[in-house]
Amino acid sequence: MIMAWLWNSMVLKISDTCMFLNSAKAIWFTVEETYSKAKDAAQIYEVKVKTMAAKQGTKTVMEYANQLKSLWMELDHYRVIKAKFSEDLTILREYIEQDQVYDFLVGLNQEYDQVRIQILGKEKVPGLNEVVAIIWSEESRRSLMLKTPTTDSSAMIVEGATVMVAKQK
Repeated sequence: MIMAWLWNSMVLKISDTCMFLNSAKAIWFTVEETYSKAKDAAQIYEVKVKTMAAKQGTKTVMEYANQLKSLWMELDHYRVIKAKFSEDLTILREYIEQDQVYDFLVGLNQEYDQVRIQILGKEKVPGLNEVVAIIWSEESRRSLMLKTPTTDSSAMIVEGATVMVAKQK
């Protein structure tokens, strides 16, 4: 049943090459080995180049973070890591996440230097999502602080000035 599902889900030219394999496992591994781009060194290199070249520039913090996260997910697809012990896998994931934090911080605009220094000055550098949240919060704060006064505030100033002029006469 699974073998039939695998054959029917493939392009005819590919399924023909697997027709005489005797198990779903054999079909799966044959197709994976032949057509998968996982572990493709050229693909990995291309994604790494894009990751290293990524800069915030005119993008918002979230746009920049999402661009990097997308590249890292693509990289994870191509770099399949199989660990024998779950503890090793946990240590490796933490290492990769710290590396991602550094990549993210490197590409941020200079206006975030002070926040970057604060993050790097911590005893333990936070995880990626926390770092993105900290920088995003700073971006939001700056955006609010740099807004021009609303028309209501301007009207009050003009109204107050008129009153003062009237009192002086």
